[in-house]
Amino acid sequence: MKSSTLSLAVPRLARGLASTLCAGLACLASTAHAQKAVEAYPDRPVRIVVPYGAGGAADLLARVLAEKLAVEWGQPVVVENKPGGVGTIGISSVVKAAPDGYTLVSVPVSDLAVNPHLYRKRPFDIAKDLAPVSQVGAVPNVLVVSNGLGVHDARGLIAHAKAGRLSYSSPGIGSQAHLAAEIFAERAGVSLLHVPYNSMSAALADVAGGQVDMMIAQLPTALPFIRGGRVKALGIVAEQRSPLAPDMPTLKETTGLSFGDAVSWSGLMAPAATPLALREKIARAVTKVMRSPEARETLAGQGTVGLGGTPAELAAAIAEDSRRYGGVIKALDIKLD
Repeated sequence: MKSSTLSLAVPRLARGLASTLCAGLACLASTAHAQKAVEAYPDRPVRIVVPYGAGGAADLLARVLAEKLAVEWGQPVVVENKPGGVGTIGISSVVKAAPDGYTLVSVPVSDLAVNPHLYRKRPFDIAKDLAPVSQVGAVPNVLVVSNGLGVHDARGLIAHAKAGRLSYSSPGIGSQAHLAAEIFAERAGVSLLHVPYNSMSAALADVAGGQVDMMIAQLPTALPFIRGGRVKALGIVAEQRSPLAPDMPTLKETTGLSFGDAVSWSGLMAPAATPLALREKIARAVTKVMRSPEARETLAGQGTVGLGGTPAELAAAIAEDSRRYGGVIKALDIKLD
């Protein structure tokens, strides 16, 4: 190499090494800053958005979580209701929030695993625009029938349905109750007539009145009807019994058939770019408080079970229910856009 060429190459090499060194130092500084942010979290109030109105199941669960987290963290945790657009308004606000862990959203399984298959024109993609933090709580579902139907167990119901078409109610087309009933019908080898309503209570009331034969309902809503003798419970729609009704068998126990877990659970999500280390720290706190004896006692009074868990476990739960309900939605060709 000529000396003139060498004299030009050496400064360029030095500049390249300097640039690489600066980039490396900047990366280390950024990583150190991120670690400090995780260690300091939370050092100011945290906001949990509920994309539905006050007083509903999602709202009540989020408020129990917020109350327990505030004590655990020593910082205010505020629940903010942002209803509208089948959850769209509240979820959109969190998608646009800073990914720093101070704005989270508590959403039911319907928003995470069902609605993405029903509504193709939503302004966000749950899988891309939100990141999982932890499951929060779950409500079991129970199969109930009209007393006038004259059946005493799930085997009897299936035999009755094979002899003549039965009707079932739900709180709406595409609801978890609707899809779970279709899964039940498919695996039991029967055909059922769907009668949609605009609320869970209205759907249950007509089962109690004998206008509809059966439905799959959330246990807390159904318990007053069951205890009052207005409907008959045939079993929990899950693989295992619920601690909220330990004496009630599962449909799998009574029929030998697996209908999967039709559980109405909720999950805590964060903006997509929220660091995993921060989400894992939040998840550990959620798990601790939601599995505490105090929370369990409070939640049991609401017919809910505290869950918790890691971001990876929530992601797996979303994927599993997305496959389950997405398959039914596709088979029924349901589109709500």
